[in-house]
Amino acid sequence: MSAWEEALKQQQGESSSEAESEEEVSEEIPEELKEEQERFELLKDIPLEITVEIGSASLPLEEILRLHPNSIVELDRYVNEPVDIKINGRLVAKGKLYTVKENFGIKITQIITPEERLKLLEE
Repeated sequence: MSAWEEALKQQQGESSSEAESEEEVSEEIPEELKEEQERFELLKDIPLEITVEIGSASLPLEEILRLHPNSIVELDRYVNEPVDIKINGRLVAKGKLYTVKENFGIKITQIITPEERLKLLEE
């Protein structure tokens, strides 16, 4: 359910029936929410880069130059710790790695709130 639909429900103090057509719902939406919805629609097709960070390591150049196939680089996290999910380089969620057939997948376990993001920036 989109933000404008939730706002509409709160404003009306009741939940709208799924039987209502979009046309009927759009007539009841305040102008302010219609504009917000239109702006949101413009953003929906913008591609974003999603990165899953399983850990990191800091190595001196000398050690990096010695890396070869089968080298093992120890990361700063344990296997069972949540991984970071970043969108355009910004931490937005945490998750758990899974395998899906022969591919990796991620289950989102926590969404980072704006307050938590500010705290992380301060550290």
